[in-house]
Amino acid sequence: MESTALRVYVRNSTLQRIGQVADYTNLTVVPRHNAIGSMSIEISADSPSALLLVEGNGLIVKRPTGETVLSGPIRTPDWSRSESDSGAGRLTVGAVSDEEVLARYTCWPSPTAAIGSQTASVYKINVPAAETGMRNLVNLNAGPGALASRRNALLTLAANGARGSALVREVNQFDNLLTVLQDIAEAAGLGFRVVQVGSALQFQVFQPADLSGTARFSFGLGNLTDASYSTTPPTCTSAIVVAGGGTSPRVCKTYDRADPLFPGLVLEQFVDQTSVDTASVDLAAQMDQAGAEALASGAGQGALSIAPIDLPQLRYGRDYNVGDTVSAQLRGGAWYTDVVREVTLTSSVGEAGVRARVGGDGGQDTVARIYGYIARLKKDLARVKTRKAA
Repeated sequence: MESTALRVYVRNSTLQRIGQVADYTNLTVVPRHNAIGSMSIEISADSPSALLLVEGNGLIVKRPTGETVLSGPIRTPDWSRSESDSGAGRLTVGAVSDEEVLARYTCWPSPTAAIGSQTASVYKINVPAAETGMRNLVNLNAGPGALASRRNALLTLAANGARGSALVREVNQFDNLLTVLQDIAEAAGLGFRVVQVGSALQFQVFQPADLSGTARFSFGLGNLTDASYSTTPPTCTSAIVVAGGGTSPRVCKTYDRADPLFPGLVLEQFVDQTSVDTASVDLAAQMDQAGAEALASGAGQGALSIAPIDLPQLRYGRDYNVGDTVSAQLRGGAWYTDVVREVTLTSSVGEAGVRARVGGDGGQDTVARIYGYIARLKKDLARVKTRKAA
């Protein structure tokens, strides 16, 4: 029987492949949608391959069929030895995916100007497609179009596919580049990644697929080993925003949001905006924003996880990927549809496994959607129990 174990290669700082790690004992790979993925590999410190697993080098993880699962730089080569270990002990190496290059940079308000000439407070975007705005941000702050002192020699950009609707946005000065890209992509329904292409790291934007009608997981279909969801109750359902009171008159306003799981629960929270002059022309907007942020951060949280089985009819990496929308049948037979946010791939000698997390970490809208779904599910189950008892 052919091994399903993932294959691990080592690259140097110029992205050239310099060897293979064929004798690892455990490997965990976590690709994430619009976020930095991770890799962890364990190997005997006696292995000749251990000499390659050092800072400055990187890992490339591939399937037996040749497709790249994830690649990126090594960050933490950790050595340990216990009484039960033989030889020189064990090496545990952690790496991050190539998307981490985007987190190194900030968004300058005037990207083509020197740091001493940054007089603007925002970078203004007004383009016909969200992908164009995302590419411009990467190009001008880290890519070929950046100042020579900021330019990353390894970073290139894929061709512009003009995906997404028109984008009009102001980016605050020196906001993190990765964070801004995540916000834009989430709002536009797009995905982005950094992929090693030859000896370069290429920034790519893509349109995730809606596979909810074909990528379906359930215990009845035999392609789900376990599923779970959890909730955390809210901490704020009523935000009391207070502005002024010093050199200007005091203004108070409450913002309320009923919790779907605890509709009668009232949790008040004071939101201090006393530094805002109540004579400001944008007073209402500032108070509204402060109230919305307090309610969002204090909202109930929901998390959902499934462990699918790769079957000939439905396999991760071939039939669905991170970023795609899939469906899972949960408690009570209800179906939940959302984006695959991350997948955890595990591999040991001759074996491999997969676990997917659907929803979560997609911003407040995604968290609220999961929480609302769980609330509806629990109410439906309660109605069923009531009918049975009647």
